[in-house]
Amino acid sequence: MLDVAAPATAATAVPETASPEPTAAHILRGLRLAVVAITLAVLFGLSLPMLLVHMDVYRPAWVQLGAFAAFVVIALGFGALAWLEITPGRWRWPLAGVVFLVSVVATAAVPAPHLIGQAHWSFGPLGWLAVLLTLDLGARPLAALLMTHYLITLGQLTIAGQTDRATLVGMAVQTVIVWGFQLAVGHAATLMRRIAVDAARIAEHEEKLRTEEAVAQRLHAEQRLRYTALATTTAPLLAGLATGALNPEDERVRRSCALEAARMRRLFAEGDDVPDPLVHQLQACIDLVERNGITVSLAVRGERPALSKQVRRALTEPVLAVLVATTRAARVTVAGWPDRVSVSVVADCPETTEVSTVDCPGVATTTMEAEGRVWVEVTWRA
Repeated sequence: MLDVAAPATAATAVPETASPEPTAAHILRGLRLAVVAITLAVLFGLSLPMLLVHMDVYRPAWVQLGAFAAFVVIALGFGALAWLEITPGRWRWPLAGVVFLVSVVATAAVPAPHLIGQAHWSFGPLGWLAVLLTLDLGARPLAALLMTHYLITLGQLTIAGQTDRATLVGMAVQTVIVWGFQLAVGHAATLMRRIAVDAARIAEHEEKLRTEEAVAQRLHAEQRLRYTALATTTAPLLAGLATGALNPEDERVRRSCALEAARMRRLFAEGDDVPDPLVHQLQACIDLVERNGITVSLAVRGERPALSKQVRRALTEPVLAVLVATTRAARVTVAGWPDRVSVSVVADCPETTEVSTVDCPGVATTTMEAEGRVWVEVTWRA
């Protein structure tokens, strides 16, 4: 019979797998921050001086100052998103529309003779903002944005009547120079992301191999410990029975055989992945005893901390000795507190029952015998 008032919680050790490094997200974040720095350097190092020098050219001038401020705010916004590891997401294309609108307004405020030259400061920075918009998408979306920018600017040149050969050649040269850097950064982002994904996959595979090797070594070590534990008690008993040194009709020998069988059941149960290893091991031994016609009840009370294998063996060893010596019925109680665990058994046993113990720090055993009954309590304190 099993009487469980409150199931105990036991922590199961699971090996932690670290995230493989480097990852594509981390590399892309660093590249995005670098492009933000390049964009701000272009704005303040190249565009702003050109803007200030040609303030008397623009009609009106405040439009250029507003466009410059808008570009700076957008670049700083991308920097904040990159620092927080947030991608533009669904706001990517509406923001691209805002960037193009600012560029169109800024270009419209430049008089026709100055559309190709230093006065047209907004042509280059928009390309770097396009790089920030598409850095995680690859080179093709970037090329599409740059081509859109080129066509819009060409349309404004046509409206302004600046489609002569010299202007178009100057625009083409300026476009090739600016796009060369921007497309190179976009293509580098694509390559770096692929390299990072491959590196992460390889690192994850190596980590999996290391984990499997560690698990195999641990299982092998546990199997050797189990064999050692059986070799010190079970092997001599079997050798004595085989050579005839031990008489199977002797009550003490039969009790020793039953105790070794219970220990083996406990060892087998130690390898099971269960929420409550202590109760599971006790139940495995109780099942063995009940096959011999003994009635055993099990009661579980209280919350218990996770126990090591050594502590569980020390708590169950005296109980096993009493259970295998039981003649009619026994009652096993498992009680738990945050700082201690107690396992006790009351059974109908001969007064000559030997209670075996296991040396373990923090474990104490109390035994009482009266009127053909034996009471044993084993307590572990943290």
